[in-house]
Amino acid sequence: MSGICGIVNLDGAPVKPEMLEQMAEAAAHRGPDGIRYWREGSAGLANLALNITPESFHERQPLVGRRGDLVLTADARVDNRKELIRTLMAKRYLRDRDSTDAEVILAAYQCWEESCPAHIIGDFAFAIWDARRRRLFAAREPQGTRALYYRVEPRRVLFATEVKQILAVPDVPARLFEPAVGSFLAGEAGMQEWTYYQGIAALPPACAFAADATGYRTWRYWDIDPDFRIEYDNEQQYAEHFMDVFQEAVRCRLRSAKPVGIFLSGGMDSGSVAATAGWLLQQNRATEHPGFRAYSWAFEEFTQSDERHISDGIVHHYGFPVTYVPADTAWPLGDYPAHGPDQDDPYLPFFRMLADRTLAEARAEGMGWMLTGGLGDLMVGSDIFDYLDQLREGQWRRLWSELHVHGRLWSIRRRRLVQMYLWNPLEASLWPPGGAARLMRHAWHRALRRPQPYPTWIRPDFARRIGLADIIYDSVPRSSVRGFGRRKRYEAAFSPVSTQDIVGWERSNARFGLGDADPYSDRRVVSFVMAVPPRVLSRAGELKLLVRRSMRGIMPEEVRRAAGKIFPEPLLEAAIKQRARETVQDLITEPRAEAYGFIDGRTFANQVEAYRRGEHRQLYFWFTLALEMWLRKYWS
Repeated sequence: MSGICGIVNLDGAPVKPEMLEQMAEAAAHRGPDGIRYWREGSAGLANLALNITPESFHERQPLVGRRGDLVLTADARVDNRKELIRTLMAKRYLRDRDSTDAEVILAAYQCWEESCPAHIIGDFAFAIWDARRRRLFAAREPQGTRALYYRVEPRRVLFATEVKQILAVPDVPARLFEPAVGSFLAGEAGMQEWTYYQGIAALPPACAFAADATGYRTWRYWDIDPDFRIEYDNEQQYAEHFMDVFQEAVRCRLRSAKPVGIFLSGGMDSGSVAATAGWLLQQNRATEHPGFRAYSWAFEEFTQSDERHISDGIVHHYGFPVTYVPADTAWPLGDYPAHGPDQDDPYLPFFRMLADRTLAEARAEGMGWMLTGGLGDLMVGSDIFDYLDQLREGQWRRLWSELHVHGRLWSIRRRRLVQMYLWNPLEASLWPPGGAARLMRHAWHRALRRPQPYPTWIRPDFARRIGLADIIYDSVPRSSVRGFGRRKRYEAAFSPVSTQDIVGWERSNARFGLGDADPYSDRRVVSFVMAVPPRVLSRAGELKLLVRRSMRGIMPEEVRRAAGKIFPEPLLEAAIKQRARETVQDLITEPRAEAYGFIDGRTFANQVEAYRRGEHRQLYFWFTLALEMWLRKYWS
């Protein structure tokens, strides 16, 4: 851990040491345990160390191979260490059973070369300079928990963990990439390879990159096996299998030489992680760490947002020490412009200030990792149902019954449910990506008088210029996974928006010298979820059914029954309407986004005012507020 960067001059020119140092120093917070450099001729690599796992304290990166022709810099935690070490020792690529994760990755490259990332399970982004082939190779793990950006020029390749490291090179221009800006304003994230800067690309999750004097290429090295299925006779067997996989994912993320913390809410996602960690510790199945502590938000004024009546059940059951973080005074846009967007992108969670307050507490108390259950909704929850599959299979009675339950519980008319979960997805499946399909789709939507798929305050000329409607449609991940339920789960799990959230959280943790880990991002968990029948995971009236069932005997029973995330909307509403009113007013007055031609300022301001008056509860305008903050700070 926790950051990498490098320069390769394809024309053979020597790397200037000051350029490599500028890249590393631009994210110096990622290297609290030191920044180390390797430079030889036309290649230079740097590693910003954050030592958390026991093995990482013995690493010296960049790591040079025994023959001197391979050099690795990695931001990585390898979870299938034992089996990889056993295999690589048998093949004589490793000698030591106590090899560091960096040594395991380098040996894996020596053994399997460009196919090595598919053999590695864990959170990783790494780059290897292969001096014999004069080639740079890099890879990023499937869920994208570790970021990797690159810039390819005619004579040079730059790569880094953060965009700002590439921008720190003096002759790299900073130019806005407008399609990404438009996607963000629409609440999307565009394509996986996009950044907000022209000429700088993101290596997508589950992808690898190679560059030499002849050019460069990227490719996907791993994906869900669309034909792999897990089928049992009863639903309890699915729960037991999930628990086996999930326990291993949690255990791997407890491997730490420092205490481990967790963001613990009253929801099933973080609750399942905390309860599983507690059970593993209680059973002495996770011994490689010196402590575990929970962090929960404490609301005394907005008591309807407080979740401690649920989360404390886990805390008390397992005897966790807990830090209660005062939440009422950490409202969105508090202390503006602090806690605003990062230079890399305008992404800004509603409760960044509250999250930063929590991370500051965790740093002060010596934590190494901060666990979350952030991807739990996408993997095992969310409103993803297999209604279309039931329709196709002729299961009319079950379909009608579940639609009835769904509508009654969520107060939605059955006609609206049919449109949302049957007609709309069926229609979407008619239009594969491609130029001809786009023309047909536009004609179809005009015939049905469909509204534009983005907010009204985005300027129509800007939306047309960048093709925003097509971007929104084409950015949905495509897969050969069969079945509507599975396909929607795939789209959610691998969406660019999901990746943006993951990267944003990891980057926040890194600013406080903390690692970020989410068991729901584990490749083994993802593969299991995609292989089981969709209705095993979640049903109307039984959301997160699989996890809730698997937590019997692990999570205290009263918590298992009551667990459910409470969104602290009252704090957000108070901020927009009252506490941060002056800040919001300033942001919507003569907005920089209007000067750039992205939005109509009056329409945007009217939308904010309508929210303040209580005329609607939609907060789509938050993305425009975040972009405005970003433009004012970094594009003045």
